[in-house]
Amino acid sequence: MKTIALILFLGLSCPASAGYKEAEAAGKNLGDTQLNKELDALLAQPGAALARDARAAQLLADNGRALALFRQAAQEPNDGDLLAPKPEKLDSKTVQPKYGVHIKLLKLLLIDSRIKAARSLNGEAEKDLLAVAGFLSQLSAQKAGALLSSMVEQFCLMKAYPMFSDSLRAPSVSPGYMKELALRLDNSVKNQDSMRAAMLQEADTAKGSMVEAVTPESMAAERAKMSFLLRLGAKKLEDQEFFSKVYSGYDAAVDAHAGVLIEAFRVNDPAPAAAYMEKRQQEIQARKQARDKRGTLAGIIDGLKGGPEAKKEMEDTIVDRMLSIGTPAYEKLVPRYHLYLTELYVLRTAVAVKLYQRARRRLPGSLDQLVPAYLAAVPLDSFNKFAPLAYVKKGKKILIYGFGPDGKDGGGAASLDVAAYYDNAAKDAGDIVFAD
Repeated sequence: MKTIALILFLGLSCPASAGYKEAEAAGKNLGDTQLNKELDALLAQPGAALARDARAAQLLADNGRALALFRQAAQEPNDGDLLAPKPEKLDSKTVQPKYGVHIKLLKLLLIDSRIKAARSLNGEAEKDLLAVAGFLSQLSAQKAGALLSSMVEQFCLMKAYPMFSDSLRAPSVSPGYMKELALRLDNSVKNQDSMRAAMLQEADTAKGSMVEAVTPESMAAERAKMSFLLRLGAKKLEDQEFFSKVYSGYDAAVDAHAGVLIEAFRVNDPAPAAAYMEKRQQEIQARKQARDKRGTLAGIIDGLKGGPEAKKEMEDTIVDRMLSIGTPAYEKLVPRYHLYLTELYVLRTAVAVKLYQRARRRLPGSLDQLVPAYLAAVPLDSFNKFAPLAYVKKGKKILIYGFGPDGKDGGGAASLDVAAYYDNAAKDAGDIVFAD
């Protein structure tokens, strides 16, 4: 899991826009590689301790202008290309949006919000959280760099979820804040076909990289390394039809993989995608063994004659070689994506319950009573076979929860340690909970 994220974060990148460039320019020491760890340590403190922390005060003072610009930028709608320009083509050189500074500013906003809540400046604290929700909404709608944007959105909600929950439990929570939060979360909910778009975009990037890597020039360079007879045979086979079939064969394999991954994300089951990749590798190995068994001499003779068998073998060899080069294990992202969805749905449902309670001076008897005035539909729990989220009302207390990645019903008694799960997928015990 960490490997995939690291590859994505270390890729070529360009600064995101929409006023965020100005926020980055106004910041101080935001490029410090140790700052993220420092911010995480500060976020782990309760509000009262943060309010007394001199380092937190210094960071907020140094970056006050940057945070103001971030709040302003987070209000912009995203038509799909707001945070990164649409690339002219997708290949290995395609730049990804750069979110490192955004994440640091978002953590500073969360620190600022926690301090203001501790000082009973609830309106100011709510403004910070609405900016966070606005940025999440923008990420959910981002088309360029779709996979990276979705992963950053998942990470940011993981960081912000406890503070959103605390804000809804506050006795002084304002109805205006809850209504605006509901709108921004609804924008994220509406854009939850993001992993389908991401997998299609990753497939197109792989196809572009194939065309970029396998060219008449690159093939000529490969031929130069061959023996005389092999070189002659290969040159005879590499006509326009040859390259067309190489590209179409690779495209078909990549499209098939993308389709399997899209289904894995849809149903929250990575197993078939992992099995598909294992089978593909077995088929690649079987074709290699068949070529080895046939022997080099037979291939040379058939190649010199321009024979179809040698041509097909050469096409398969190139396609198989490209398919074997570092395909990320995208299926490992499936449970983390659905963890994010469960957090989003539980949070959005909690807002709906609180709005219902504020308007009607009583709690709903079931989540169905929230539809359609407060929720378009009762959200489904993809870790519980897509059953509705659980809702328990005991007197004036409520519990809203979804199963965690372990797929077990813990009754909402223990919350999943999401940060620990991000670091180690084996630590998957616990539910996704909102309690009040």
